[in-house]
Amino acid sequence: MASRLLFSFRDIPLPGVVMFGRYQLAASSSGLLPHSHAAAIEICFLERGEQTYRVNGLAYRLRGHDQFFTLPSEVHDTANLPQERGILFWLILRLDAANLLGLSPPAARRLKTALLGMPTRHFRAYPGCSALLGEITACLSKKKTTDEPEMLPRPLYLQTLLLAYLTRTIEASHRGAHGGATPVIQRVLSHLEKHLNDPIQVSALARVAGLSETRFKIRFKAEVGVPPAEFWLRKKIEKSLLLLREHQVTEVAYELGFSSSQYFATAFKRYTLANPSQFQRQLRKKAEKKRPSSSNLQLRFQELAAKGSLQKFWSS
Repeated sequence: MASRLLFSFRDIPLPGVVMFGRYQLAASSSGLLPHSHAAAIEICFLERGEQTYRVNGLAYRLRGHDQFFTLPSEVHDTANLPQERGILFWLILRLDAANLLGLSPPAARRLKTALLGMPTRHFRAYPGCSALLGEITACLSKKKTTDEPEMLPRPLYLQTLLLAYLTRTIEASHRGAHGGATPVIQRVLSHLEKHLNDPIQVSALARVAGLSETRFKIRFKAEVGVPPAEFWLRKKIEKSLLLLREHQVTEVAYELGFSSSQYFATAFKRYTLANPSQFQRQLRKKAEKKRPSSSNLQLRFQELAAKGSLQKFWSS
């Protein structure tokens, strides 16, 4: 299941706003082609999941609760990778509007300068980002009835919310911190890496963390960006990309602890847009054409993102 909400300048009565959007993907979908936005900055917030973006030949791997932006006219895409399952918000804002967001020209210039001067392109969002973007979405989605009292004019309310979001985004960029796990959750991540092939119980992971199960699940998702079970599944798929080079699909499925090769194939396609057999056929085609270099044998998502070759690899 996939859902997308898109609001254009026609829906948002504030100067400079080109688009505000939100998607929620239950499975991967086709990646973004190279594109740019003249005179506009695009700011993304990944609420849940993982996603790769590429700008100026450099790939950035986002995890849940990370932010990322592109400057005016910068060409960007998803590095030939899919748009992965998860929840993402984006805001496209033209910076050449004299009264940007309804501000006075001097205030608009200060905001523009601050946005263009953000020092870190990829950074950890401030803690209240999800709630604030949820408010913006709710405000834009709500249809006013004639008998409903309006506590604050809608344009003014939207201006307040968007300015709060942008101000905190600027502050977060200056902090410049990438998403990272605390020692407690890092201990769990290390445990998962060592026991990737074993059955997983959230209660056992909570004991590794020394937390109650409820507290552990909340903290894990807050720091890693996805629930423990989804993180574990993603790691299995990443490992399978290597194992499929030398083993049959059924062997890989059972080695990684999947209950059946069918379930493995379903999970594999959900994250990669290809099934394991198709992936292996393309491996053989590549091998027949040319023996791949050692650098091209690195098939983990993040490394492939940096090369920008995954979808080309499957479709060749």
